[in-house]
Amino acid sequence: MREMIVDGVQLLEETTELRKLTLKEGAKLTAPEGKFVQLTVDGVGHELKAGTYYGDIVLTVAENYHMDPHGLMLMMGRSEEFRTAAVIADNKVVEAKGVPALVQDGVITGDEAVGVSISSDEANFNGILVTGDSDYVIADAHIDLDGHGYNDFIGSGAGIAAIDNVHLTIQDSEITMNSVTRCAVHVGGDSVVHVDNCRIENHSPDDAEWMGDFSWGIAVTGTNRLVQLCDNGTVYYTNCDLKTNGWGVFSIDGCDDSANIFIKDCNVELSGPRAVGYGAFCIGDRNIVSFDHSSVHVDGYPLLVRGMIGAARAEIVNGCEITGNRNGVFVIGDKGTAVTIADSSIVTGKSSIVVKGSSTDFHISNSCLQPGNGTVLQLHDNDDAGMGATSVVVATDEKDEYIEGRDLAAYAPNLDVSVDLSDMTVVGNFFNSTTNLHMEQFMHMDDAPTTAPTFGGMFEPPADAPDAAPGGDHPDPHMGHDADLRGPKNLLIEMHDTRVEGIISSAAQSYREGVKVINQANRLELSNITQTAAPTVNNGVIVRMDRFSSWLVTGTSYITALELGENAIVKGAHGKKLVMTVDGVETPVEWGHSYYGKIVLSLAD
Repeated sequence: MREMIVDGVQLLEETTELRKLTLKEGAKLTAPEGKFVQLTVDGVGHELKAGTYYGDIVLTVAENYHMDPHGLMLMMGRSEEFRTAAVIADNKVVEAKGVPALVQDGVITGDEAVGVSISSDEANFNGILVTGDSDYVIADAHIDLDGHGYNDFIGSGAGIAAIDNVHLTIQDSEITMNSVTRCAVHVGGDSVVHVDNCRIENHSPDDAEWMGDFSWGIAVTGTNRLVQLCDNGTVYYTNCDLKTNGWGVFSIDGCDDSANIFIKDCNVELSGPRAVGYGAFCIGDRNIVSFDHSSVHVDGYPLLVRGMIGAARAEIVNGCEITGNRNGVFVIGDKGTAVTIADSSIVTGKSSIVVKGSSTDFHISNSCLQPGNGTVLQLHDNDDAGMGATSVVVATDEKDEYIEGRDLAAYAPNLDVSVDLSDMTVVGNFFNSTTNLHMEQFMHMDDAPTTAPTFGGMFEPPADAPDAAPGGDHPDPHMGHDADLRGPKNLLIEMHDTRVEGIISSAAQSYREGVKVINQANRLELSNITQTAAPTVNNGVIVRMDRFSSWLVTGTSYITALELGENAIVKGAHGKKLVMTVDGVETPVEWGHSYYGKIVLSLAD
């Protein structure tokens, strides 16, 4: 039996096969510069930790794969050295950079990997990396990876990663992660990836020493994103099962011109006792996020939207079933994203749609919106503290005052929110409680619990990266792109062949009793407000109805414009008489007419 005992620091020059390996306390196996040593026991990868190992032992000496900066790391000039089971570049297997002992069963060629199994409990270790101009297929793969990752923004520790200009199909495969900050699939560069008939899971453990809790400002918890997209990548997930208890399923982070995710015929779940996260995050520039005929259950926010240049698109279409314990669509700091909800259902524990600090354009048709709190649309001030702040004060004595000259009956696409409803029945309320108070002025920098530096300080540029600047997918909200979006909003509701039964109104809002400051510890109080109809100050509400639409008013509503097509119906619900006043003067409601001013719709006793 060949045996090796390592005591102290020992340089290993070449791959070595053993039957017994003893690493004494403090012992360390090193490789020549630019290389690493990988321990494999009976085909399973392990950390080089003190102990005695028996079996088919291989100590592989392989070359690191130097991953150039991309995605969110591009602006920092930060690269990483990958340790990878298999590397394919330009449809060639790069033998020197792989660990053949880790690839069990199946076969890997320059064109495909079929039937392979990769299993490892080593932190930050990559499974299969496909690069260059490869046109590649991974089929019937089984990849199981345990252990923490370090930099999922760049794909470090990913189960499968595609970069450069790869065309990759992943089919009939299973990827199971048990990890923190480590994605199952990473797509970057200009790659196009199809993931078909796959099961992808992550069991994200609780970790008190996680590298940073930057995400509290968008009210999510957890330590992992399941799959990651960056640069100009496009990825199609079709007929897949995806499950995690982390803080995100489909992530976009660090896009260049356009990063697009298409999710079709999938079952998506984010749940667990510590899980509050997002299903998909449409963030950045010319990005597309599409849920198509999929079942999506997310404890938190099935669709999170933050487009930054008015060119993003997000959609829930073609029979999607969206469920969760909080909201269905959550929009923050968004500039002009078109959000489409069609032929689908959203059943949630709280408001169907939450919008704050945004100018989003919604198109909703033939869909069922069933909010647990009775509020279909919750439009309110942005209470996001961002990455730079440590808390936000939500209880002040400040009162909103009318801005002289502000037109409460006009819709400005670059600042306001519009909702187009067509071919549907809606039961629930639409509230606008935005103000000119600018909650960012009540944010603090040093009075809340803090954790370690975000991602271990990796957003700081390396010393050898001149002119690089720190940044991230959550820019400081009151210093960044959305500073102009934090003021009061007018809300435009347009109805086409639609029946609404509920209140459409300007509103006041309140946080849970006793909540005065929100920080990391009570982050889930962000946006957790109660809205009630209240007279308009700076928060105009415009209602436009075509001749096939009707509005059954269920309670007092304060609006600033009512434009009625021929035969449009506005009346009191439950047979009650509707009374309308315009600037304090009682006025009959007549179809084909338009009304402007301070309009109050109420039900007579």
